[in-house]
Amino acid sequence: MFIAIPNQIKRLAPALLLASALAGPTGAQVVASPAASPASPEDAFITVTAPARPGRVATPLVGLTSKALLDRQPRSIADALRGLPGVSIRTNSRGETSPRVRGGEERQTLVFLDGAPLAVPWDGRVDLGLLPAGIIGSLSVRKGAGAIEYGANAVAGVVDLQTRTSGAVAQAQAGPHGLANLSAAAAVPVGSLTVTVAAAHQAQDALVVAQASALPFTQPDGDRRLNTDLSATSLFGAVGGAAGAVEWRASLLHIDARRGIAPESDRDPAVAAPRFWRYPDWRLTQAQVAAEADLGAATLRGVAWRQWFDQRIDAYRDASYTTRQGREANDDDMTGGRVTLTHPAGPAVLRWSLSGQRGGHRQTDTAFPPGTPGPTLRFEQLLASGGVEADVPIAGVAALTLGLGLDRATYPLTGDKAAQPARQAATFSAALNAQLATGLDLTVSGGRRNRFASARELFGEALGRFLPNPALAPEQVWLADAELAWRGDGVRLSVNPYWARTLGSIGQRVVRVDGRNLRQRFNQGPATGIGADIAAQVSVASRLTLELTGTLLRARAGGQPQLQRPSHEAMFAIDWDPGAFDMRAEVRRIGPARDLDSSGAMARLPPATEINWRARVPLACVGGARVSATAAIDNLTNAVVLPQLGLPLPGRTLRLGLMLAPSPCRTSERQG
Repeated sequence: MFIAIPNQIKRLAPALLLASALAGPTGAQVVASPAASPASPEDAFITVTAPARPGRVATPLVGLTSKALLDRQPRSIADALRGLPGVSIRTNSRGETSPRVRGGEERQTLVFLDGAPLAVPWDGRVDLGLLPAGIIGSLSVRKGAGAIEYGANAVAGVVDLQTRTSGAVAQAQAGPHGLANLSAAAAVPVGSLTVTVAAAHQAQDALVVAQASALPFTQPDGDRRLNTDLSATSLFGAVGGAAGAVEWRASLLHIDARRGIAPESDRDPAVAAPRFWRYPDWRLTQAQVAAEADLGAATLRGVAWRQWFDQRIDAYRDASYTTRQGREANDDDMTGGRVTLTHPAGPAVLRWSLSGQRGGHRQTDTAFPPGTPGPTLRFEQLLASGGVEADVPIAGVAALTLGLGLDRATYPLTGDKAAQPARQAATFSAALNAQLATGLDLTVSGGRRNRFASARELFGEALGRFLPNPALAPEQVWLADAELAWRGDGVRLSVNPYWARTLGSIGQRVVRVDGRNLRQRFNQGPATGIGADIAAQVSVASRLTLELTGTLLRARAGGQPQLQRPSHEAMFAIDWDPGAFDMRAEVRRIGPARDLDSSGAMARLPPATEINWRARVPLACVGGARVSATAAIDNLTNAVVLPQLGLPLPGRTLRLGLMLAPSPCRTSERQG
């Protein structure tokens, strides 16, 4: 099964050798950080959307640094986020993998790359399964009523991705059914500039089936999951430097992918056909420029971005994927910017922020037969946000941050649907931090945030699967947090109870139209989520660390459980690095949840336990960096993990490979 591994690893050999000459130090793992700490000290300030500053109080933060990403060996950003407290990762029936923070909806969590939003404007989200982990230096997730810089729609949380700004890393892995994961990234000084280059490739012929009994329909015999092939290539480049009092960085990301998506195999095609879809083309290109100017007493920060996205979706009549039923061709573009001015005002510090974004979408649908393209429909959404935050010291032992702003959305173009009115709403927040004792901090925060329905939610029909509802109103989310964080000798502990209430929450219902069951989004009754996030990290020996992270959640709307929200998620991990090897073992527990079956009836998603294992064995040192053999086993026991009906996670998957990463080397490893 693994004969192809050496050849696939050889493809990355030149990148491994190049990266070895460029490698630098890495950071340590971050399980949970105090409210006033940045995500990672190695990251340049301009890559963080809302950076921590002295006296600024922020909502709870969890994250992973370079070292943690190496230990977890993720293929994608979605893999890297699994196990973080309060963060769930779900792959939907369109094949898109999105984060959910504390049970919030997918579109309530925004993803930023080097300070610019990555969400495709038509959809309001981005597929994290296609974003390679190899280009990322570190990541963080900000939960609750986040900073004003994040703008509209960041109501449950924010995923902040920071690309590498120092050192280098390269990895090559292969596994069953043509699985390949190749990546290399390096940041090097070139005169007064810092240049970052990265490339990654993900491929697979099929995912592994955990248990055939969990897939009663549209799944052939064998352990190859139907229609789950993938090929995705990513390129990234950045350059940054200083010009007088201005520091700047420009970057460009391009992803080119094609893939199939698994059909919902709980559905009998004779009764309710699942999606038989393929994505023959999926391309995303995003450019951004960020800068910070020191104006003496004031600081001016800005970022501008431009995104191009296009995809084609082919829908087929049955599981043979031979006869097309329809095609949807999408062409999107986005332009936006944000500027933030920070200055003192007496004992306080004021931070003014203004952001705007235009998202355009062109769509052409084709039915087969006859195969004649329909009219090209144009849609457009404009988002704008502005406001001010004030950092106020209190008696030298506490700090307070207050925020007030306004969000606005307009839809100048609505295709063949009715015109939409402009909508706007105020946003506000408060966060208080106090040091109760040495190493013990308490942060209390709360506020209200707004999310406007995406154009796809308002107008999209998904090749005849959805019934549009242009009357969708915005969501307003009230949030409250209390985080108690303690740092002692070799111990980090964070306990974070939270509460969220969404007014006008957008849910789904099944509507019978002309003998067909169609899904429709609608503003359901108020939704309430209450729970707690827990994170603990204990160094029991100099090279042995124990981790425990978890989330408890009770999420209900209209008297019913909210769909696809597990009642609890927890992970226990052992990270052991005695020198001869580096090993990480994880046990993840996912609690029960509810979902809708094809008829619209409530169904139960059973609980599951997943075991994962990672290992690195040093082989040699080359140019000051360590070359290691790697092994990773996902879902060791072939557990059936059901994020939603008919779409279980893959079964047991073994990946073997090589990794080059900056790391202190033992004398016995050094060569040359």
